[in-house]
Amino acid sequence: MGEPILRATNIYSGYGKLQVINGISLELHQGELVTIIGPNGSGKSTFIKTLIGLVELFSGKVEINGRDVTGKKPHEIIKEGIPIGYVPQLSNVFPSLTIEENLKMGYYTKKWDQSFHERTEELFQLFPVLKERYKQRASLLSGGERQQLALARALMPTPKILLLDEPTAALAPKLAEEMLQLILKLKRELNISILLVEQRAKRSLELSDRGYVFVTGRIAAEGTADELLAEDKIRRLYLGQRD
Repeated sequence: MGEPILRATNIYSGYGKLQVINGISLELHQGELVTIIGPNGSGKSTFIKTLIGLVELFSGKVEINGRDVTGKKPHEIIKEGIPIGYVPQLSNVFPSLTIEENLKMGYYTKKWDQSFHERTEELFQLFPVLKERYKQRASLLSGGERQQLALARALMPTPKILLLDEPTAALAPKLAEEMLQLILKLKRELNISILLVEQRAKRSLELSDRGYVFVTGRIAAEGTADELLAEDKIRRLYLGQRD
């Protein structure tokens, strides 16, 4: 499988004196879709925020695309040109800005010249609704459209890795399924590596290559998606299925 494009080794992190992540090690390889599942409060969101310096790293090592980014803040990672995109939960667009302006915010590493328009045209192939509403404010978009905008903005600088924190949160079941299918399409068509935190555990695993189960800031189980889906204990405790 080769060297991972993202490797986290023995990560401990948290907020002030509160330790939330307790020795997690995780890998993401080129072109993989890997899902993190687990109960609320298990540290899923905290972990991916730690990877990009949004949460304090107490100890451990983070490597992205072969480069050591341990302890670096988001602006330092951006400045070094690390090819990573991040979509946070829910409040992930600038509602007072237009779609065009939101996309420009995602193009922070490059000049807003002809290359910006070329990149937006490429992304409109994946997100046609954004082209239709290009000059509208993001506040006028539906929940599903806002999630598409957040994804498109994260893709503007052509990252090799996407970190997605519950992209189906607050979406109706039909829209949630459409979002998961779109994420799978990104993985297949762009060959992008995706680390996905998702509460729709069973469905996200069905679309993934591998998965990790977090419990109280630790890895309770890991394996291929098929292995996790077939494990009785995991099915009962985390996938809402009974024997």
